[in-house]
Amino acid sequence: MKDGASPNYYNVRLYARNSTDRRVAVGTRKGPSFYTVPLGEAVDQQQTSVTGASDQTITETTWVGGKFTAGVSGRLSKVELNVKLGTTPTQHLIVKVYSDSAGSPGTLMATSSVLLGDATTSYAYETARFIEAPVIASGTAYWIVCSQQKGGAGNWMWSTTTTATTSKTSTNSGGTWGATSFDLNLKTYVSTSSKFMGGLRFTPSSGTNKTVIAHGTSAYSVNDLTGATTLIETGLSASATDYYFDQSDDKLFYTNGYDAPRYWNGTTVTALTSYLGAGKFIAFHKNRLFTVDPTDPTKVKYSELGDYAASQSTNFFYAPSPKSGDPVVGLHVFQDNLLVFTRKTKYVLYGDDPGNFVLRQSSGKRGAVSQNVIQSDPNYVYYLSDNGVYRYNGSADELMSDTIQTEVDSMNDKTKASAVIQNNYYRLYYPSQTSPTSDASILWDTLNKFWLRDTGTYVYRPFVLEDDTLIEGSSVVGQLFYAETQYSDMGRPIEFVYWTKCFGDGIRKILLRRVVPSIRLQTQPYDLDVMIDVDQRNTASIGYTVDAQASGSKWGAGSPTNWGAGSTVLWGSATVSSPTVMTGTEAYWHQIRFEHTGVDTPVEILSYLLQIRVRRTE
Repeated sequence: MKDGASPNYYNVRLYARNSTDRRVAVGTRKGPSFYTVPLGEAVDQQQTSVTGASDQTITETTWVGGKFTAGVSGRLSKVELNVKLGTTPTQHLIVKVYSDSAGSPGTLMATSSVLLGDATTSYAYETARFIEAPVIASGTAYWIVCSQQKGGAGNWMWSTTTTATTSKTSTNSGGTWGATSFDLNLKTYVSTSSKFMGGLRFTPSSGTNKTVIAHGTSAYSVNDLTGATTLIETGLSASATDYYFDQSDDKLFYTNGYDAPRYWNGTTVTALTSYLGAGKFIAFHKNRLFTVDPTDPTKVKYSELGDYAASQSTNFFYAPSPKSGDPVVGLHVFQDNLLVFTRKTKYVLYGDDPGNFVLRQSSGKRGAVSQNVIQSDPNYVYYLSDNGVYRYNGSADELMSDTIQTEVDSMNDKTKASAVIQNNYYRLYYPSQTSPTSDASILWDTLNKFWLRDTGTYVYRPFVLEDDTLIEGSSVVGQLFYAETQYSDMGRPIEFVYWTKCFGDGIRKILLRRVVPSIRLQTQPYDLDVMIDVDQRNTASIGYTVDAQASGSKWGAGSPTNWGAGSTVLWGSATVSSPTVMTGTEAYWHQIRFEHTGVDTPVEILSYLLQIRVRRTE
């Protein structure tokens, strides 16, 4: 394995901070932020009484839990908590949702946060949004639990009321819970339990650009300033699970596999009834609109030349033949030809008129799992097949996922995956292992030729705005996010994991005398766990914790498992840490592991140096 490569890494990016910065860091990825209000979101439960109002202190170890019973079933998309800054807190407020277990918080269901910068020293209802939006059931009890993020000092305050006595507190970080004589001020919001079904940015030559989305039986436009949605059309098929969008002739066209194709011109919706029934998928090629007949899934239909609302009964072809048992799963225009993907293979439509249309099986014969995974740049078409991620250059397929094939093989349902190309990444979102919804992603860096892996990405059907801004749809509710804008997933802590390759040859024992890491400090303090695994035991038997603060780093506390040699050492600056030394042990193999989980506390590793002594071979 090459130096700098990692056999295990999640939620990391390799990048330089500035265009003139020659030192490339391994750093925490960014996560999404709020764009649109989830469809169907409404307040469910609320405790706003100020009777007997008082303060309840929250610290890193003093946790406070408010109990509520859901009034409706759906997904808990956000809560609002009446909180304020207490005695100079230095970390963010972590907000968690738990199930109820015998009258106390039980199983963790979701996590979010309230940032220091969003609160003041006066009480106000602050919002915590949940990217995983857990399912809740009417009549069932749940808990909202708050604590201060690890590594912080001071405290937060949560307002209480004596109108009820259902809240609980814990002085040992949730280990045990004690009864109280108060309730806590909070509001819960529940959204419709249904994923984002598709969308696109409508960019007419004159007029205002609009994001258009589909959810349930309706289509909506989005207010970019407020995130509110406006109904465009309703009464569409309740059986539809995905919508497919494309733009031409200053109109936004969309299909869903059940209703007739239709278009929106920015004002009204018009159905294309001449297509002899419903249409699935959509592509514009040679000034014609192409779609697939969902009742005859190898039949590709197309419009008249330049008139997308007109079609003849003979305007179709089969790929390759009727009822072949290998249905068309996607249409994609590439290199001035129309690619017709089936699950097992793909075909190329040559020609520019029905009189000279020729359909041939591609020389690159791999198929795709769905329309949603097919994306292209000027050089390649990228897609997920049943046995891996491929790219196609117009003549041959190339397997891209061999180095992460274990991850690809562990995908729970490849047909629920979706992809986008943005900022020189092919981004593929999918359900991990046993997850019923998309919650993970892999990214192929098309410039540097390597894969990255992310967890906690509850994303489906992403797309790109006209300024190359990446928009991610939720895989659990009808909502959109602005991608990669903050160091959390809509408030959820990001788990940073970066393990180096294993150093050694398995023949000679090596004494790891020194490990010298260099990290870039942040304005927000954080703990970075640094561990050494020996001989591939996967036990990380030697552990260190870095308390990284903007004014310097405190390394060591005088114990064998901490930095230093028996005394506390202060070093560092506001930007880049000064080198320090940690010691390892003698073994055949050594692996350095960097891990951290937090909100708004990005890790940036500039470099690490290993000093070793190799034992002679006897």
